[in-house]
Amino acid sequence: MQPTRRRYLAITSVGIGTGVAGCLSSGSNITYPDPEPDEPEDEQEDEAEDDEPDVEAINERLADDTDELYEEIRWFETEYDGMIREHRSRVREVVDAVESLLETLEEDGQIDQDQLEDVESFAEEVAGEVNEIPEPQFEDHFNYQGVNSQFSDADRFRRREDWERVESELREIRSTYRGASSSSSLSRRYASNPIDNRLYDWFGGGEKMYETRYISDERNHHPDEDADDVPGFGVYVINDSSRRISHKPIGQAPLRVLSSMDDDFAPFEEPADRRYRLYVRIHDVGDSGDVNPRETDSFAVYGQRYDDLVAADEAFESVTATKDIEDEEEWGDETWNQVLYSKDGQRMYAYLIRAGTYLFAVGPSRTAWEEREDDWNELLDETWMNP
Repeated sequence: MQPTRRRYLAITSVGIGTGVAGCLSSGSNITYPDPEPDEPEDEQEDEAEDDEPDVEAINERLADDTDELYEEIRWFETEYDGMIREHRSRVREVVDAVESLLETLEEDGQIDQDQLEDVESFAEEVAGEVNEIPEPQFEDHFNYQGVNSQFSDADRFRRREDWERVESELREIRSTYRGASSSSSLSRRYASNPIDNRLYDWFGGGEKMYETRYISDERNHHPDEDADDVPGFGVYVINDSSRRISHKPIGQAPLRVLSSMDDDFAPFEEPADRRYRLYVRIHDVGDSGDVNPRETDSFAVYGQRYDDLVAADEAFESVTATKDIEDEEEWGDETWNQVLYSKDGQRMYAYLIRAGTYLFAVGPSRTAWEEREDDWNELLDETWMNP
């Protein structure tokens, strides 16, 4: 039986409805039993649930950590730009308020205490709120409160009627707010590619860079595709967003990593009831300096996320139906399967795991497991794959 049929198979009862016309007459001595009452809906639901195959939630730690990574990456894809716009808009309100003071000063030759205090109070309000907008994704914020201390300087010179100094102080406040809310300033402080935030530690940190792309199986899931029509959403995640990376992430020219990974992991592809594919390359990059992904030591991880445990289990069965599982190997808290299969006429050796609703495959190679170097997979150590 195909896995997809097994998943939806359920036993239902079909009752006889109306009698056949002409079979009944007033002289009939045949007694028909009363129809049995319909089964309550809750009992039907319980029976349907009982028919669902019982699938164990194994290697849940890895699944939970990967869900967390995905949700953060998805936030960058769908919410980041809106966060930046909201942040800029809020700060620009202070710029406009200070601008109005400068216009009044130019027109009237002075400003009164209430006008200055109103703008200062508004700036304090914004400063207390605007840095909450990028949270919890980012917590390294500009010190708008420190800028607002200059309002007291402006007020001191206002009381002295030194209007040139008042103008100078207000212009400096306006300039600082403008600079802090510029696109370049915000992109440095709240970097989006490469990402430099808590996601780096969630992947595992260390002297590593995490090159990743996910491709959804849902129609219209990705709001924007890359300029060269590479599917999905790809980013770098690194310890310092100022580090220059010489190529765009997985899938884009000239490296064509996506097509290479698709070829390497094609034997593990199972699209039925799948939500998305996750591609990750872990690079050894040290803790500083520019990065050329073409020249680093790297390790590839291929993941697939399914609708539920049943779908993931069926995907595992489908993928391994044409392969041999020779043994199991413990990596940290997870148990991986040593999988043997044929590809292009050659015998291949790889590792496969079902973790909750995910399938992960790593290390496809002609080199047998026992013949590999001891450190062949060391780039996985202390990452979310093997913490």
